[in-house]
Amino acid sequence: MSLKLLEGVKVLELATFIAAPAATRAMADWGAQVIKIESIGGDPIRYVGPGNKMPLDQDESLAFDFENANKQGIALNLKSAKGMEIFMKLLDEADIFVTNLRTQALVKLGIDYETLSNKKPELVFGQVLGYGAKGPLKDKPGFDFTAFAARGGYSGTLYEKGTSPVNIVPGFGDHACGMYLATGLLAAYIHAIKTGKGEKVTVSLYHAAVYGLAIMIHSAQYGNKYPISREDMLNPLQSTFITKDEVWVQLALPDYNRTIGKFSEVIGQPELAKDERFDTLAHVSQNPQELNRIIFAAIKEKTLAECTKMFDEADLCFEICQTWEQVVEDPQAWESDIFAKLDYPSGPKAMTRTPVMFENAGLPDYKKGPTYGGNTDEILSSIGFTTEDIEAMKGKGEIQ
Repeated sequence: MSLKLLEGVKVLELATFIAAPAATRAMADWGAQVIKIESIGGDPIRYVGPGNKMPLDQDESLAFDFENANKQGIALNLKSAKGMEIFMKLLDEADIFVTNLRTQALVKLGIDYETLSNKKPELVFGQVLGYGAKGPLKDKPGFDFTAFAARGGYSGTLYEKGTSPVNIVPGFGDHACGMYLATGLLAAYIHAIKTGKGEKVTVSLYHAAVYGLAIMIHSAQYGNKYPISREDMLNPLQSTFITKDEVWVQLALPDYNRTIGKFSEVIGQPELAKDERFDTLAHVSQNPQELNRIIFAAIKEKTLAECTKMFDEADLCFEICQTWEQVVEDPQAWESDIFAKLDYPSGPKAMTRTPVMFENAGLPDYKKGPTYGGNTDEILSSIGFTTEDIEAMKGKGEIQ
């Protein structure tokens, strides 16, 4: 990156897994100095790779590196007096503190927002929650599988009617939540610069899910019910279809009344646009299954190449339903800088960049996430501890 937009901003992270680290990863990409505190034993995200057929290796941990690239790392025992002393020294130098510890755990450690803001009024304090700061579930543990996908309305609706709930994947909600948190933290930081007053910024996985599904959740108040079959899409021009060569594709033509004429011509059935059953969205939504079946049959007669050509030439929004293997090889992804390349013992691997591009600042350079306790000595030396101090603390299990 030719210009580090957040250069000079110091961020202290005490967080595990994905959502909160995703927020600080974004800020690290943008030039902030991020110090990640891990407990003795390490962030559990270091050890989840095999659950997704990824390696569990100190030298090759793409699952960890993706969430923690460009950060420094230190391992502390915060239950020890010396560990807490180090934490407070690091906090004293930080502009922003980010955590996903539940509030009762923070209170027990004496590092909750109220306590820290009394000591450091200008501190921007960020916290990822499962379900929110209030309500009957405020103290309940939450992951994106549960608080985001299940409670938030994804798992119970976004699957083909008559089948089982969709398989949720790790990070699906966490990364959205993390980017929302990064946005809020930077807004609060600007306010702190102007006024000297800090702020507590919270984002819950549950709220992030509801926000993402808000259009459909709002529509439920008017009787829109899911799950549905793909044939039941009230606007059939928004459904999925399969080509002659067995490739699923997605149409996206939300402005039905303006596009049904052109679409009908493209698939060789111009009479559809004049049929009173299909001529407007209000009409077709009374019986969408019939038009869906007509379109399904028409697309099933064409190969993917033929469909791509005819829809692209007509400037009608259409896309292949890619697999993950296809995405990682997609020229569009590489040419638009969605991926960076990291070198590992097994060979170079694609790592996804945070999805905000800056025209003048350029792309960030990447270094892998810190090894467990990899910067402990360096960080402690920078805040006044001697080599003898550091070795003594390691011997007592206060640091790693």
